[in-house]
Amino acid sequence: MTSPNRLPTPTANLPENWESQRRIQDHLLSLFASFGYGYIDVPVLQPTDLFLRKSGGELASQMFSFLDPAGQSVSLRPEFTAPIMVQHLQAPAARPLPARWCYAGPVFRYGGPDPNSSGQFSQIGAELIGSTSVLSDAELITVAAQVLQDLGVQDATFQVAGLQVLQSLLNTLQISDRAKSFVAAQIPRLRSGSANPQALLAEAQYFHLSGQGPENHDLAPAIIGLDDDQARRVLRGFLHWRHGDSPELGQRHPDEVLDRLLRKLRGSDDQARLDHAFSLVGDLAQIQGSPVAACHEARRVLQSADADTVPLDRLSELITTLQQQDALGDNIQVDFGLARGIAYYNGIIFQVNHPQFPNPLGGGGRYDPLALALGSPFPVPALGFAYNLDTLTPLAAPGSSKTAPAPPPSQSILVAPVSPEANPAALQTAQRLREAGNKVHLEVSGLPPVDLPAYAASLGCQSVVTVNPDGSQTSTPVR
Repeated sequence: MTSPNRLPTPTANLPENWESQRRIQDHLLSLFASFGYGYIDVPVLQPTDLFLRKSGGELASQMFSFLDPAGQSVSLRPEFTAPIMVQHLQAPAARPLPARWCYAGPVFRYGGPDPNSSGQFSQIGAELIGSTSVLSDAELITVAAQVLQDLGVQDATFQVAGLQVLQSLLNTLQISDRAKSFVAAQIPRLRSGSANPQALLAEAQYFHLSGQGPENHDLAPAIIGLDDDQARRVLRGFLHWRHGDSPELGQRHPDEVLDRLLRKLRGSDDQARLDHAFSLVGDLAQIQGSPVAACHEARRVLQSADADTVPLDRLSELITTLQQQDALGDNIQVDFGLARGIAYYNGIIFQVNHPQFPNPLGGGGRYDPLALALGSPFPVPALGFAYNLDTLTPLAAPGSSKTAPAPPPSQSILVAPVSPEANPAALQTAQRLREAGNKVHLEVSGLPPVDLPAYAASLGCQSVVTVNPDGSQTSTPVR
């Protein structure tokens, strides 16, 4: 996942620092392997368009891009996630789902004129592809927390939020998709209180989001009451009827023409509704702190707007599961003003902070729509995280015994909760088995018991351990 843009100082390349960082990297890759994450590498040089589609253009100003001898635009990789997803889409049957991958290596981002910015730093992280469950969210954040515990890093805080909670609120506001995106983009300003409501409305009018009525057009009645996706299908059908299956639309792509036509037919959003949207989203963005209090306040905001509270229930379930894990405990805060990568993430997001550093150590979240942006005909559930290894290295406790690769695991085990209520106990059981020297895969897709032996065999596991809500368990050998 995209990590914070904190670049190393020149001293990071001294031999003693490099040796320490390499030991830490090797240990963390062994840690990931104990969770069932296989190592994957991707080329340093990648098509520029890959990262622009992934980030929505947010990385454009930070990328080192140039033309190759064939005249194609290529870039030094600024992150790993998009290339890994491309590899998965090219060979989706390469391993059973969910697929778990980990990686480590240099990435390249322009850090501005700062003399301490070399343009290169080391990233390490993990991706879990193919599961939508709360347990997969919990596993990934637990892995990220275990990184810090293994390195003896103290006082780190995990800020967690759920973008579906925000989306649930936006869906009640009867504003266009463009207006929703604009409102969501203002979350940092709404959170800090630096946004004047009148100034925000003026900006919305400048971008033609409000202040103008719909144009008089005979097609306008045809899309009344439809959401944007439904309206696009109607307009696409009209274009095909009027111009044939391959309409001549000049140099513009048909999707661009459809978006422009839809905006024209929709007109612009009502200023009162936009003002109400800024107010409600501002109330949500201000909420942060202990999980119980923050979720209670968020529920009050959602209920005041008659919004769906199911996404908040999911977030609460996740937080409850995480709080029972030794690597996290009381280090979790809920922060609904967390707005990292809103154009990219679509579910749980989290950020790891430390008092010694002004920027996050790392973070990640769920990014199910990425596969669509990369050309897949359907979304692929996925989530991941990344740390800046150059920042982690000086935080590691001196002389820590866990800065070298672990010995090979004694055996591979599949751990499966018997029900969602058993998720916290299953996570704890899996961790105890890892600490005993085993490689442990957590079953996060809710497979029925009859399918567990075959799935375990496909992973190379020697046994299946099923876990009940009270922590009791049953071990069955895989034949």
